[in-house]
This record gives sequence, C-alpha cells and structure tokens, in this order.
Amino acid sequence: MTSRSVWLQSASSPPRPGFRLALRPRARGLLLLTAVVSLAALITGRSILYNLAYLLIALLLVSLAWAWSAVRDLEIRRIPRVRRQRVGGFFEETLILRNTGFFPKVWLEIRDGSNLPGHRASFVLDNLGPQRERLWTARTRCRRRGLYRLGPLTLIGTDPFGLFEATLQLAETSEVLIYPPVLPLWRIGLPVGLWRSSEAARRRTPEVTPSAGGVREYQPGDAFHRIHWPSTARRDRLMVKEFDQDPAADLWIVLDMMAEVHVQRPLPEEEWDLGAPRGLLPPSTEEYAVAAAASLAAYFLKRERAVGLLAYGSQRLLLPPHRGEAQLERILEGLALLRAYGAQPFHQVLQTHALRMARGSTLILITPSGDPRWAIVARSLDGHGIRVATVVLEASSFGGAETGPRVLPILQSAGIPTAVIRFGEALPLALEALGAP
Repeated sequence: MTSRSVWLQSASSPPRPGFRLALRPRARGLLLLTAVVSLAALITGRSILYNLAYLLIALLLVSLAWAWSAVRDLEIRRIPRVRRQRVGGFFEETLILRNTGFFPKVWLEIRDGSNLPGHRASFVLDNLGPQRERLWTARTRCRRRGLYRLGPLTLIGTDPFGLFEATLQLAETSEVLIYPPVLPLWRIGLPVGLWRSSEAARRRTPEVTPSAGGVREYQPGDAFHRIHWPSTARRDRLMVKEFDQDPAADLWIVLDMMAEVHVQRPLPEEEWDLGAPRGLLPPSTEEYAVAAAASLAAYFLKRERAVGLLAYGSQRLLLPPHRGEAQLERILEGLALLRAYGAQPFHQVLQTHALRMARGSTLILITPSGDPRWAIVARSLDGHGIRVATVVLEASSFGGAETGPRVLPILQSAGIPTAVIRFGEALPLALEALGAP
C-alpha cells in the first residue's frame, strides 16, 4: 500500500512561531570582542580600531542574516512506503529535502520527533546548492504494536562561521499503525465436533458460505456471481442463490484485558525486542495474549470461519463475526490499539455477553487470570449450547502469581480444551497443542 505524501515548506515570508534564532558560544565571545574594540576606538580615536570594529560588526550582521536564511526556502517531503505494518516487519520511509532558494545551505540538521520506537529519520547534510535536493531513507524494525506519530520535523541551520543557529519546527505530523504479530499456525488440535453442531438452527446470511440454503428471485443489488443459472433457465427469470449461516461457524475470541491480572517482567528499553530473532515475545502477559488472539483470528479466517472479537480494556472492543481479509484487518486494528486497562473481571464479561451469543457458537477464551469464577462460568456455557476452548497464560512464568492450579482442574473436569502458555515457549507450538491429548 503506497501512502500519500506532502511537501512541508519553510516559508520565505515572516518566520513561523516555531522559528528561533540563538547565539553559539563563539558568537558571544565575538560580541564581547566587538564591544571592547568599539569602546577602545571611541577612547583612542584610532582609525585602525574603527575599521576593525566595522569589520567585526559586518561579520556579525552577515552571519546573522545567513543563519536566518538557512532554514528558509526549504521543502521537505516524507514518503512512507506503508501506513500500516506488523510487529516484526519493517517500516520504511524516504525523506526528500529541496532548496528552493537562490543561496546554498552550508550546513543543515534535520531532527525527527517521531515516537515510533527505534525510528531514526534524523539527518545531517552540508552544501545543499540552490534548486537542488537531497534524499535519504530510514528503515526501522517494528517492535511494538500501537499508533505512532511521524514528526514533527525540526530544521537547524547555521552560518559558515558557526556564530548563530536558526531552528524552525514544522508542526505537520502523520501516523503509522503497527499491528500485533501474526504467528503462523499449521493446525489447531481441536476436535471437529467442537466447531459444528447438528442441532444448531440455520439462518439466512448475505455472505457466501459453504451451506447453500436455496434460491429466490433476483432483486436489485444482488451480486452477479450469485445468480443460479440452472434455476434461471428453468423458470425463465433471474434466480439467485441463498446461503445459510450456521451458528456453529461463529467463532468468538474473548480476550481478558483487566489491568489487575496482567503482569510484565522488567525489561530495559534497549532490550525490548532482543527476543525477536529467537521468536520470543516481550515478557508480558498482555503482549502474549494479544499475539495469541491475532494469530488465532488469522488462522480461522484463512479457513473461512466467521470470527468475532470481544475484549474490555482501554476501550470496549466488540467486533461481530465476519469472514474475509477485511475482518482480519478490523481485528488487527482493534488489537493494535487495545491496552490492558480494563476494570471489569473476566467472569462478568462472560456472563454479560456469552449467554447472549447464538447456540452452537464457539468461544476461545484467552486470560492470565487465576480467578476460578471465570472457569466456572466457562463450564456452565456448555449447558447453553455454547462450546468453549481456553488459552491460559501461566502468570508465574511472567513474574506474577501462579494461575494453573486454581483454574486448570475446573477446566479439565469439564472437558474444556485448554492450552497453557508460558513465557519463553514458542507460542505457535503451544496454540497448536490446544485440545491435544
């Protein structure tokens, strides 16, 4: 996906509010020398001192004017290759600086104020001639999910003698969205019966599904590819196929984003992404849970399942089940912005929403919580015709309290397929073992 880019200009008319002109240390010394020489010329009346004072004053004025013009008559353009990327991928952008004036820029520094972790688009160049341009590329490995700012850019210029420094901040910014990682899953070891239920009532859906429910007369707005030509030929009028939505095809991923249950091992900023080459995630139950949700969603959507997402975190995230790439984009976007700031316990989330879901639906619950109440609610859902599988993050491996002994016996006694995730283990292998004996 290519991205729109714009030229950011430093005006040739009066400077913007972000403009600042400062003295460098050597300029202060030269100003003091100029004052001393001027005072000596006035006291002694010697012409050589007057000439020297005029020369120093002229030098200061020329340097001031040069520095003032150093950040004017410039255009800078940011061209990101994409506006969305996944953790583990690379974000790349090209910056182009153009001198639109009639004087060269002796020395320029471009400082980037982006908050994308590890992104370094700052650059220093010298001798940029009139009507010339310079370009450079910044490439950054995406380490954390979230919405990040690109910019603002700050232009810093000086005069040839290094006496004054002019600074101009270009306030324009843009954004880049980093999706959570989607890890490859080859096979989820859940029984086939967990996904289909013969007792589920069928219902019509506008989507194309594997279950054809019949034909009806064509109506304006029906897709051309849904026309059933044999029925059209027999009845001598356009007929279109109808499809049934099997509630058992609705798969919900329910994510526990309550702040109190998530833990994270302390990790220095510079070491946050050291695990990436080894296939590890940051030592955070929140990041493991989000990565598991994204990977499971991608797996089942690829297999033409209707997947929905439910989470109570920094915001309530409720995405009804749908199929296709568009649904995956919606899920990844929601997970990218989701944070474990929720206050509602997981068992209350399940009681509020799960019992309203269609009979035959399947829920995959992802949580690091050791509260047995959510496991009791999960056990009771089977009586309402809702199938459940669970992904339990063992919080003790992340530096928190032990989770497994408080919830696993309840889940195992109910025959609920469960995967236990521990820090340092390969997440795909753990998820593929979901429900395996």
